[in-house]
Amino acid sequence: MTEEADNTFAGAWYSYHWYPTIDDAAEESSEYQMTAHQEGDQVVFESKPTENGAYMLARLDIDGDIASGSWHEDTSPQGEYEGMLYSGAGQLIVAKDKRTMEGLWAGAGMDHTANKLRIYTGRWEFRRERRPSTD
Repeated sequence: MTEEADNTFAGAWYSYHWYPTIDDAAEESSEYQMTAHQEGDQVVFESKPTENGAYMLARLDIDGDIASGSWHEDTSPQGEYEGMLYSGAGQLIVAKDKRTMEGLWAGAGMDHTANKLRIYTGRWEFRRERRPSTD
């Protein structure tokens, strides 16, 4: 990264990720309002706990137009996933204007049909501006 780009990613962001429902029959999504802190090529995105108690943290290394790293999510204690803790890895492509990143996450979760752990993957986005609601 160049000296002038040292804080390119610092500030307010939104994180969106899509994941299978608990019965794997459909897809749901989560949105977090994040604050990014940047030191060199490393960016840490952290949410405040949501109204329902969910929280997310992501640590990404920026290498040109690729962001790679890890994530951690505490789900809502009152939600369908009952406060489960999830973590994994992800890789995203950074847009030329540095205002969006799109890619995939991967992480272990319980396959309730097979009653065993498996690795799940899904879409993942970071955006400077809120995504329009699809409801």
